[in-house]
Amino acid sequence: MKITVYGGTNNSHYSDAEIAACEDLGKFLAEHNCAILTGACGGYPYFVGRGAVKAGGKVIGYTPALNLKEHTDRYHFATDGVSDLVFNDHDLPTNSENFLKRSMDMTPYSDVVVALGGSWGTFSELLFSFFAKKKMIIVEEFVGAGQIFKTVYDYFKSKDNNPDVQNGAELLYVKDLAALKKMLLKLMK
Repeated sequence: MKITVYGGTNNSHYSDAEIAACEDLGKFLAEHNCAILTGACGGYPYFVGRGAVKAGGKVIGYTPALNLKEHTDRYHFATDGVSDLVFNDHDLPTNSENFLKRSMDMTPYSDVVVALGGSWGTFSELLFSFFAKKKMIIVEEFVGAGQIFKTVYDYFKSKDNNPDVQNGAELLYVKDLAALKKMLLKLMK
């Protein structure tokens, strides 16, 4: 199973407990032979990836960079949270466009998308996942883009007859990482 982890990417505001919990999730996914896809940057997805890599798991990081030097020098991203990097095939005019392209490139390869907090980037990734008809799991203890996306999703689902709103994407919610692990175990069967 391929699980994409989206979420908050600012390493400076996470507690030691949050970091340990994310690394434990990565270890859990590695132990269950799940490949993890991330945006190859920082924050929650990085810590999940780092935990998986430490446990011998496969973490495919889709970077907005054109090559390894640009990944580390231009974007200042680490490499210890991924086992493989997928580089951007061409540079777009702005960093924002490179990030969006990176996210659009990785979304189709996911079996399940997990959202851990986040902001605008995570919100756009959830939107890409919706249109790609993915199963998306919002982890509620990580407040952020997932809760906002749920509000927008619920609003349009109840008000709009547009077939795109009823497109087969599935939005699921779990309270915390313990509940996420239980749900993922059921999905792995």
